[in-house]
Amino acid sequence: MTKWFEIWHKKQESMKHALRDTYVHRILGERVFHHGVWALDIDSLAGGLSLGLFVAFTPTIPFHMLLGAIGAILLRVNLPIALAASWVMNPLTAIPIFLSACRIGRYFFEHSVIGRFALDLFNFESRTGKFMEASLYLWTGSLFFSIVFALLGNAAARLGWRIVNWFKSKREA
Repeated sequence: MTKWFEIWHKKQESMKHALRDTYVHRILGERVFHHGVWALDIDSLAGGLSLGLFVAFTPTIPFHMLLGAIGAILLRVNLPIALAASWVMNPLTAIPIFLSACRIGRYFFEHSVIGRFALDLFNFESRTGKFMEASLYLWTGSLFFSIVFALLGNAAARLGWRIVNWFKSKREA
């Protein structure tokens, strides 16, 4: 495992060196080189996984990696993990996930007082209105999935980190 960490550290250093004096460096500044963006510790790993999963489940398909990268740099969480986790949503998984999100969003709006009030407040009878209603269902369900999977990913990363460290301490003892 230590050999893997050495390879990871060398790869990170080469990525940092490649980013120096680039357009990204000029826009985002020294945040690009913050320790949390490239570190592989429990907080950075769990934060990167949470951010990547949150972005992955939003209906912003062509911009997942861009949003994940900018978010990771601004929030100072692990950038490679956030980018990798954003690929949970891909062309194969997008349709079933978005259909499920629409159903969840519709359920929330039809079975809650606030949702019924919001639907009654706006007139969704026209073609544009039906499109807006479907978009509302999609975004509501997607944000629900985003929050749930971000929390589950954070908890799983922290639990996995503790299990790996427990096995490592047992092996060393």
